[in-house]
Amino acid sequence: MSITLTDAALLRVRMRALGLDGACAADAVTPGEATGADRVHSVVAHLFALQGQDWRSSQWAVGSRAPGISSGDVVEAMHTGRVVRSWPMRGTVHLVASEDIGWMQRLTNPRVLAGAPKRRAFLGVSDAVLERVTEVSLAALAGGTSLDRAELGQVWTDAGIDWKPNWRYHLIWWLCQNGLTTFGPIAAGAGGSSAPEPRLVLASEWITAPRILDGDDALAEFALRYVRGRGAVSRKDLASWALLPAPSVARGLELAVARGSIITARRDDVAGAAGALWVDPTALAAAESAVDSPDGTGWRLLPAFDEHLLGFSDRSPQFDAAHLGELVPGKNGVFLATVVHRGRAVGTWRRDPKSQAVTVTAFPGEHIDIAALTPELVRWAAFTGGDIPDLVLR
Repeated sequence: MSITLTDAALLRVRMRALGLDGACAADAVTPGEATGADRVHSVVAHLFALQGQDWRSSQWAVGSRAPGISSGDVVEAMHTGRVVRSWPMRGTVHLVASEDIGWMQRLTNPRVLAGAPKRRAFLGVSDAVLERVTEVSLAALAGGTSLDRAELGQVWTDAGIDWKPNWRYHLIWWLCQNGLTTFGPIAAGAGGSSAPEPRLVLASEWITAPRILDGDDALAEFALRYVRGRGAVSRKDLASWALLPAPSVARGLELAVARGSIITARRDDVAGAAGALWVDPTALAAAESAVDSPDGTGWRLLPAFDEHLLGFSDRSPQFDAAHLGELVPGKNGVFLATVVHRGRAVGTWRRDPKSQAVTVTAFPGEHIDIAALTPELVRWAAFTGGDIPDLVLR
């Protein structure tokens, strides 16, 4: 019999898979005695990849899914090579389990790299400069050396390369996207929410146990891991998240179903191909349970760019599109940190750099219970290692 999911059930399945319903994905993947860094790796591996362009936000994206860990545990997982920060697909920075980044890039690179020559032409970067930057960068990083962005730029200058500041992002992206480098270790002694960003290293030296997947095996694994970390998705969800060609997406889902890893379902009241879903059967078991939070209130403070919203093309179960202007002011692609109640985004939050108070803003027509948010604020403060700030409703 075909499985049909209402939007309410779809939301519950997604929240379980995303590790946001109070059940910790880290503990399910890493049973028994696990270190904080082990749990960080498990969360990241379970989600497959999570948005990482804002380093501070990406740390809390992990911490919000693994109660009891600290930002220092995220730093430790990076510093010990369990997790890396790079561009696995879409030309967007993510946190990824180190063993996965290589095969992911081999699968997704053809479409992403196709636009690189046009971008370099726009910037004025010649093939000769690209070749020289690559040569100099790999030589500078060899032997276990790590460099931050500014230090790498200085290496280029010292080598006599005439480069412009607006070239650096593209050149570093190119080195990482091709699997030559990655962002890994953190500066010694760094920790907390003010920790500097990870440093560049040679991927071949830093990643000691890469998985080797190609062809159908890679497509099947990609589809499985995405569905497992998102719960219930459409073909369009996967296509937009991975930026893979439609035939590759269809093939990956077909293979994953054939191997018994995921199952098919339908979205209630959505006809035709648009209503087709692919579901993680483990998360499906949560469809009858309540969407909740670690403290049982159902309230969450999620970071900017969280996979709760950005992990899907259709976010309607989690978010009312009428609030998009409040979530992404200026429609510039910068998603603000969200206040979530029982799976639905109902507002945004930020810490004021001057007063240090946390201000929450409800979306029009939505209600935020400040008192009920307090346990979540306490968790966030414990994760960052700071004092519990005042909570203000604007």
